[in-house]
Amino acid sequence: MIQARLTTEPIDTSALLRELAHPEDGAQVLFLGVVRDHHQGREVLRIDYEAYQPMALKELQKIADEQAAKHGLHRVLVVHRFGRHEIGDASIAVVIGSPHRAAAFKAAQEIMDRVKTDVPIWKKEYFKDGTIEWVLADKLVRSE
Repeated sequence: MIQARLTTEPIDTSALLRELAHPEDGAQVLFLGVVRDHHQGREVLRIDYEAYQPMALKELQKIADEQAAKHGLHRVLVVHRFGRHEIGDASIAVVIGSPHRAAAFKAAQEIMDRVKTDVPIWKKEYFKDGTIEWVLADKLVRSE
């Protein structure tokens, strides 16, 4: 299974790992992107994630398919959560099942690198000082 998903629900990592489990795999890699309490020296209160979801899903699926083919993987799952996120909430999960760990680790890193640059997902960061910033691909788009 090579699949990308979007959700507004909290990401259940145990369920994702169970879903991808396969007896031929000697490795399961799980990467979680979580909301941290700071960004560039400023205290973050929360983040909202938004996207044009049909396009975001299409790009996530393309990345998952390309990385699976590149690394010879048959089990890749990328789940991105949208909406309001508090500190510590997972916004993205990349789960990979593989006979060997090297391909799984490499694919997970490459998937995240591509998600950051290729997928139209905006985050709205709320800072303790009262400012709000829209960010796309780690670049400031607009301050409020």
